Amino acid sequence: MSLPPLAAPPDPPELPEAARPRWPPWYAPLALLAAFGALIGLGGPLVPIILIGTFTETLAAVTLLILLLFQDSVLVGAALGFAALKRRPRRWHFGVRATRFWPTVGWAVLGVAVTVGFEFAYVELLSVDETNVDDLGEGSAAAGLFVALAVIVVAPVAEELFFRGFFYRALRSSMRVWSAALTDGIVFGVLHFQGTDTAIILPIIAVFGVVQCLIYERTGSLFAVIAVHAGFNTVAMLGVTPWWALAIGLATIAACVLIPRKLGPGPSPFGRDPRARPQPA
Repeated sequence: MSLPPLAAPPDPPELPEAARPRWPPWYAPLALLAAFGALIGLGGPLVPIILIGTFTETLAAVTLLILLLFQDSVLVGAALGFAALKRRPRRWHFGVRATRFWPTVGWAVLGVAVTVGFEFAYVELLSVDETNVDDLGEGSAAAGLFVALAVIVVAPVAEELFFRGFFYRALRSSMRVWSAALTDGIVFGVLHFQGTDTAIILPIIAVFGVVQCLIYERTGSLFAVIAVHAGFNTVAMLGVTPWWALAIGLATIAACVLIPRKLGPGPSPFGRDPRARPQPA
């Protein structure tokens, strides 16, 4: 006698709205300003050393990784610190949880398609040939490793936790989806300004930020947006350090699939109806 196949476990019950923290929208810009202040105060003394120092390519790549770790640690610390003003932060508050695999993949793929479509149209329309990718790491295997770790692992994890998991969520406490996503995307794009030579590509980065918010909104998964971000950065790094980029990029995306399976499901950071207009905190 054969046993019937086991059914998939049900989704965990949603918590009452009172259990879900409502971060005020002003937490978003204030946390960003606090992070900038901390970076200037703590990292300011290092600027003259970096400017006048002589670095080999490998040492420059290590320095980039360390500085990015420092910068992103401050961003994550600001997000956790301001979140703690309302309630002790839990991982599901930021979307660190398992979600249904195929719907999550579907929304992520749709977001990638929209972003790539806009990028191709924008580049063709304006004949854009600039990028914000540095060639650091192109001539050394060790340097390529450190740069790839910085760009493909550190930046996506920290930036998505801050800008989608916290910044966007705080804006959503009193704004509708599109208003919050546009605000988040514009801020995200502006903060990637690296000089007038590459300013023309900022709209692409801003649209990417908007689409990331929409993916996060529909999936409630921080892992989905980290994987998409890491995928785009992997493609951008293929021209600099292809083998390291491919290996680290695939490993990062695989981790975004496997880690949430270990963590298990959790409540959605957006509640039962993420499309509803949230109530002010």
